[in-house]
Amino acid sequence: MTTFPDHVAERDRWARSARGPLALMNAQRVDLEQPVWPVPGRWAPAPGGLTVTAAVADGVVVDGVPVDGTVLVASDQAVVPSTVAFSDGLAGTVADGTLRVWDPASEAVTRFDHIARFAEQDHWVTSGRFEPVGDGLEARADVVDAAGVPLLVAGIVATTVADVAVRLVAVRSAAFRGAPRLQLIVQDATSALPEDDPSSTYSMGRFLYLDDPGAAGEVVLDWNRAVLPPCAFSYQFGCPIPPEENRVPVAITAGERHPVDASGAVLH
Repeated sequence: MTTFPDHVAERDRWARSARGPLALMNAQRVDLEQPVWPVPGRWAPAPGGLTVTAAVADGVVVDGVPVDGTVLVASDQAVVPSTVAFSDGLAGTVADGTLRVWDPASEAVTRFDHIARFAEQDHWVTSGRFEPVGDGLEARADVVDAAGVPLLVAGIVATTVADVAVRLVAVRSAAFRGAPRLQLIVQDATSALPEDDPSSTYSMGRFLYLDDPGAAGEVVLDWNRAVLPPCAFSYQFGCPIPPEENRVPVAITAGERHPVDASGAVLH
């Protein structure tokens, strides 16, 4: 695991990166041939991604070749995803039938200074016990992602938060640097505070990632590493709703709070 200062630096770099959440200008689902703001071309669904129809003068470049006609833009799930560039410095990516348009020089990227955080505190590193769901994963109607699609529940993490016993729903997360992880989507008492309160955090909640033990066993919960969801940085992202079990009735004064500019004003 990286040191806490390295974790902080990585998160700030991610936020302002060319494919970070502050650079996302539009995320538009393409179910039929249509334009997509603010880029040129006509976009349409296709097996393996989307097609774009444009003339050379439109300045659309796919995989290094200017588009003059109709070409396939392979999705991020393809063996070799396409790269898309536009003449004004914007870029595009395709995933799950959605065209995402990125501006590495967006106003939000320019304004961003850092992610406001609570100071690291040893007492917010706690332990819990992971209890898997049966022999596999379970879909629950009340545990969904930002698009309303059910997430696969891996199990329950039984732990204590500020002397309150809780049983938190854990979902399967994508592997990180080759290691399997669990994800907790959590709200706590700091989420309800006004943004200018020094103990406030993003209203929709935060994420905490845990090493997946692969079976019933002890897990470490380092709340200092609670992170903001992408929707805390841009309205182009939807927010997943924490399940009822993960709405903790105490203040977790650890982890990330808000993205802010140089004056400390909340960006979003």
